[in-house]
Formats: sequence, structure tokens, C-alpha cells
Amino acid sequence: MTTALAPEYRIGATRSSHRWAELPGGFDRLNTRALFPSANHWGIPDLPAATCEPARLLPYTDRRAIAAAGPGDALHFFLDDYRFETVWTKPERGLSRCASVGTALTPDFSLWTTMPLVMQQWQVYRSRWCGAWMLSHGITAIPTVSWSTPDSYPFAFAGITPGSIVAVSTVGIVRDAEARTLFAAGYAAMCEQVRPPLVLVYGTPAPTCTVGDTPTRSYPSRWAGR
Repeated sequence: MTTALAPEYRIGATRSSHRWAELPGGFDRLNTRALFPSANHWGIPDLPAATCEPARLLPYTDRRAIAAAGPGDALHFFLDDYRFETVWTKPERGLSRCASVGTALTPDFSLWTTMPLVMQQWQVYRSRWCGAWMLSHGITAIPTVSWSTPDSYPFAFAGITPGSIVAVSTVGIVRDAEARTLFAAGYAAMCEQVRPPLVLVYGTPAPTCTVGDTPTRSYPSRWAGR
């Protein structure tokens, strides 16, 4: 598969690219042709404050649920990363399911405590980039927030406009004491920095999802109790 070469294409060009009529498939795997405004020094795209409160969250992989989506529904990406990697590697293809619903949470690319910080920064960049990409194509995007250790806080919340509704997942922390501790600390830091008017919680509500007067709305997960 090839992509037509636009005359204004400049980013990532090679010495011979001016002679190409088409770009080879996979030429721009870093999505450098679509860069979005950023106010942080990492270049993580800025997303406007989200105000949408979905009625239901539908998994990106559930085509039947997506086909039957109704007003107020939104797609979520609280899945194994490999199941939605295509929204980054083939963003045009990834748009189709999001567009059919009209609203989507940004992809929840994993941040593991064992990852080098630069890899964690890249995961956050990709999540915000996908949100900016959706918005540029008329899809309502709600920021999903992830973090690991306190070292990730400086960039984990970057690109989210204070006062935005955000989404988090509690899947996987209920039975893991260390994960619960890290989640609680990051959740408090997120609420302090982002000041969300509402937090969408995917999974079993945790006591740590109570910070000050920040309200939450819970959505059941397929892994309830885990």
C-alpha cells in the first residue's frame, strides 16, 4: 500500500524523496507528517478540555457493540496494547471505528514501572497524539491518564488542559498492594494538577478515587474484581 506524496511534504524527507511520486507503505511510522501544537518541552500535543460524560464505554475491539452504538456512547482502549496498536501505526484505519461512534477516550498505551522514562514519555506522546488526530477529524476525544512512579508525573499529565474531564482505569490494581499505592499517589497528583470536574473510572471503584470534591463516574469492566 502506498500513500500519495503531497507537494508540501517536508518532514522526514530523504535526498531522493523529491523524485518520488508516491510514498512507500509504512514510510512515516512516527507520524511526523501530522504534528500538533504543544506548550510543553516534550512536544506532547495539547488537548482542549473535554466536557463529554459518556453514557457507556464500548471496547475498541467489539465491532458488534460499535455497530449498535447509540448517542452518548464512547470508545475506550482499556485493552492489551497490541489490540489497538493500529490506531497509531495506521491512524487513518483506526479512525473508522472512532468516527462511527463519534466519541472516544484516547488510547491507553501502557506505562510500566520497569520502562525507561523515555519510553514512558513516548507512550504518553502517542496517547495525546491520537487524541489530537481524532479531534482534527471531528471526533470528540476524552484524555485517558496513566502514570507509573512519581518520576512520571512531570510528563504523565502533559497536554491535558486543566479543568478537563479525564478517564482512568483501575483494572489490575485491586489485588496488588503496590499497584494500589502507586495508583493512589498518581491519582492525587493528577487531581491536583489537572483539576478535573469529573473522572471517568473504568473498572472497580477504588477508595483512592476520592480526592477532595472531585466526582467520579464508574463504568464496569469485563474483568470486574481484578
